[in-house]
Amino acid sequence: MLKHILPAVAGAVSAVWLPYQLNWINDVSEVAVWEKARRIGADYCESFRCVRERISGERVLDYWYSSADESAAYEFAEYVRAWLKLYDKVSEEVTTNGIDDGREWLKMTFTLPQINGRRPRITVMTSNPKRFRSKGGDVCLSELAFHQDAEEMWKAAAPTATWGGRIRILSTHNGHGTKFNALINQARKHEDPELYGTPRPTDLKASVHRTDIYDAVSDGLVEQINRVTGRELTRDEFIAEMRSLCSTQEIWEEEFECNPSKEGGSYFPHALLRPCVTDRAAKPTEDLDTFIADIKLRSKGSIKLSAGCDVGRRKDRFVIWVWGRNGTKRICLGMLVLQNKPFDVMEHAINTLMNTSFNGVRLTRISIDETGLGMQLAERMVKKHRSRCEAVSMTNAVKEDMFTRLRAGVEEITVELPNDDETLRDFGSIRKEVTIAGNIRYSAASNEHGHADRATAAALGLIADESAKSVMKSYSIAGEGL
Repeated sequence: MLKHILPAVAGAVSAVWLPYQLNWINDVSEVAVWEKARRIGADYCESFRCVRERISGERVLDYWYSSADESAAYEFAEYVRAWLKLYDKVSEEVTTNGIDDGREWLKMTFTLPQINGRRPRITVMTSNPKRFRSKGGDVCLSELAFHQDAEEMWKAAAPTATWGGRIRILSTHNGHGTKFNALINQARKHEDPELYGTPRPTDLKASVHRTDIYDAVSDGLVEQINRVTGRELTRDEFIAEMRSLCSTQEIWEEEFECNPSKEGGSYFPHALLRPCVTDRAAKPTEDLDTFIADIKLRSKGSIKLSAGCDVGRRKDRFVIWVWGRNGTKRICLGMLVLQNKPFDVMEHAINTLMNTSFNGVRLTRISIDETGLGMQLAERMVKKHRSRCEAVSMTNAVKEDMFTRLRAGVEEITVELPNDDETLRDFGSIRKEVTIAGNIRYSAASNEHGHADRATAAALGLIADESAKSVMKSYSIAGEGL
């Protein structure tokens, strides 16, 4: 409830903000980066800063804010709306949304009254690099470590500030290998080259802020929370409560102590995958005949065959992953990986698989990703193969269900994976992330090897395996949108 959070007088800065927030609000550097613990009011004070600077006439450039997810964008927009109301300034507000390359985006624009001859805009967006193209002004990238394609976001957003704009980056860590962590390390070289090394010409020069949970508590965070919520927590009780919400020490260190995880946020770290790797499992192939021959060779003894299909065409891959079940074990019998192939080739591959008998056993079921490019293909296959084919919409709930199944199989060593570096890298690229709103999402960066297409097909295959009717057992599908 913002009326209980926002101060009565927006201009009373020193009485409202904690010291670490004031340091951020008053920083006038061209570029500033904030390495922070979760939920310490960083976006809240950033929203005030961007509104105050424009209402006062200090900054009349447009302001562009991008969050990692939709709920965070709505929250920031709500803060902006409330600050404008407290300043008694009426703005025009327009909300638009759309889809770029299969990814949804949201944009909320507040056009302020005329200030120093201009009407500055404050635009709040979800993560999408294309939204920054051909824009100019101040930029804020919130929770950059959690953006789906942080490298592309940075590449698109940074030039926005070329003509006198300022750049603000604030984020919690999400592993060592993030763009955010790279930028922090670059900026530290400029601040202390003896400690961090000599900066390169391409290293980011920025003012660096760091606020872990202990810094925030020392500056009065607990007392501020008590005033807002009516609780009477001591500082030690608050830290203990936050610590109890973290299932591991590693999560606590990353989320609240500003120490990036050494695992890089991977949901399938290499050490976890290695016991499941076996030479019995089929390696990926681009040849359909080899794919079918692999399944025939390895399916002896399998009581049920199931498959998952992730649909991609140019940058991403089209992948069919076939599982063979023998008792509680599931082995990768075959993996077809195609790139830049027409849809009729993809359709032919699925039909061939569905119509072939493997040592007297036919494929029981295939689950096909119907999101984006896969929609028409999945629809055609469901119409042709009926109950043996399932179209799966990749909602967050479905992703959580299927990747949790795959993780459980890996942890229990009930799945057998191919001894193939690209496949293992594919699995390792999947990250389980907690959004600013506390929601779980699964993501993977795109690279020259694809977009976790092999791992996604494997996870879809487990949905098919556990939902398909067989002589052994019937399984039901859990999760929204199936």
